[in-house]
Amino acid sequence: MRTTSSKDSIYLGRNAGEEILEAIKQAKKSVKIVSPYLSADYLKVLVNLSKSGKEITLIACDKLDESSFSDFRISDIIKSNKVLIPESKEKRIKNLKIGGIILILSIIFLVLGIFQSLLFILAGILLLSGVSFTLYSMLATYSQTEYSSIFRLKVFDSASIKKPGSTELIHSKVFIIDENICFLGSVNFTYSGFKTHYETAIKVQDVSAVRAISEEIENLYNSSELRAKELRELVRG
Repeated sequence: MRTTSSKDSIYLGRNAGEEILEAIKQAKKSVKIVSPYLSADYLKVLVNLSKSGKEITLIACDKLDESSFSDFRISDIIKSNKVLIPESKEKRIKNLKIGGIILILSIIFLVLGIFQSLLFILAGILLLSGVSFTLYSMLATYSQTEYSSIFRLKVFDSASIKKPGSTELIHSKVFIIDENICFLGSVNFTYSGFKTHYETAIKVQDVSAVRAISEEIENLYNSSELRAKELRELVRG
């Protein structure tokens, strides 16, 4: 996309991202971030903002990292929940009926076994099978694990499914705060990006430019051209 802005501030050097981090922490309504790489402590910042009612959108690449230097855990963002599989109730009832039929047959063969020892043995087998099948039907969970994110999260796989031999990396670094300030440049949402690396950041405050950039980020978030990882992949990753 292309747009123009009449209200820019330009930052170069180390600490170029300091104002970005402060602006994110002071967000009143929303934060949108595109950053290939992330630091665990800054992900914690987003978790806290989300808990305080701010609308968060995060677009990254490949994975979410935990760190021994931070108490952030992926489970802070991605929640898992056991849910009943559709039609599980009907399946349980059906299995209980089958178990009941087996038990009834075992009783019948048990009675008939008085006259024929072979039927008595068969009754024992059926009784054991019926009890086992009934207990299994009663105790089986018939559930599956579903995953959800506490805020809008899209992690694209940098290995394109269209060109498996290449990588198509989401390499932009974009920070939009409250839909009225945008930072663009080379700064990743990482400690080194904000504190130690020599980086470039441009602060855009032109309303129409920020709006256009925000719309482009929405298009990226909803893009189907690149494969987005499933939440379960991020948890297991």
